[in-house]
Amino acid sequence: MDKNTIFTRNQIFSMKDLFSFMQKEITYGWLDKDGKKQDGVNDAFTYCLQSPEELLENKKGICWDMTELARYFFETETELEYETYYLFYDDKKGCPSHSILVFYKENKVYWFEPRFDNYSGIYEYRNLEELLSDFKKQFIKDGLKNSIIPKNYEKDSFFLYRYPKPPYHINGYQMRNHINRSILIEGK
Repeated sequence: MDKNTIFTRNQIFSMKDLFSFMQKEITYGWLDKDGKKQDGVNDAFTYCLQSPEELLENKKGICWDMTELARYFFETETELEYETYYLFYDDKKGCPSHSILVFYKENKVYWFEPRFDNYSGIYEYRNLEELLSDFKKQFIKDGLKNSIIPKNYEKDSFFLYRYPKPPYHINGYQMRNHINRSILIEGK
């Protein structure tokens, strides 16, 4: 399959087109290992990380799926440098988390975020440290608002990783293992 066809078939020709498509067309949810669409928080045993083609077809995914779609777009359709990050709060239970893609352009760094409640957008920062600090701040704000992070959260229970492309069709535990073997960003 020609790499460009999955985007052109969906009228995605630019980063703004991708952003708009992800906001308007993709709903929050996940696919299980049998290919059935599910709503709500994913089950780590039966969750299945979709390929970009599958997400464009199914139009339902969680942040991991959407980050991989964005990664594929940046990999195949742009010349921009990009990275993916994963932040989680270790509550010893469900570990609320979120993944994002960042990219670099003209000595600035940008957060590409189409599906993070009230913080969706393409945001510009002076440097990566500023961006990652804001990511954590917004994650905590959203987590407190949605009661997935306790009001008396422990500041040392947040972990931030930069992670490489994972294999498609892995479950939630395998995805977390992939991330845990990646680069831990100290002091965030």
